Amino acid sequence: MSELPPSIQELISTPIRKEIFKMVNLQKDGFTFHELYTSLEKKNINVSVTSVQNFLKALHYRGYLKEYALKENKTPGRSTIHYKKLY
Repeated sequence: MSELPPSIQELISTPIRKEIFKMVNLQKDGFTFHELYTSLEKKNINVSVTSVQNFLKALHYRGYLKEYALKENKTPGRSTIHYKKLY
């Protein structure tokens, strides 16, 4: 973690956030929130949906992740947000 910028290192301040961050780094590029949350559940990491969403937003705002919307089908509604690692 020492090669990460200080703005990212300060986000990884609790054991739960460390687990979420590890799981983010294990994901293939183009992952969704749902894929990340499901991976955490499979590892028996008890974390709330809101915690994961907020952590992903914080990583995006600090430049670690890039968000992009990708419409997976032609039904109306919000686009699926995909995340790509920039580091």
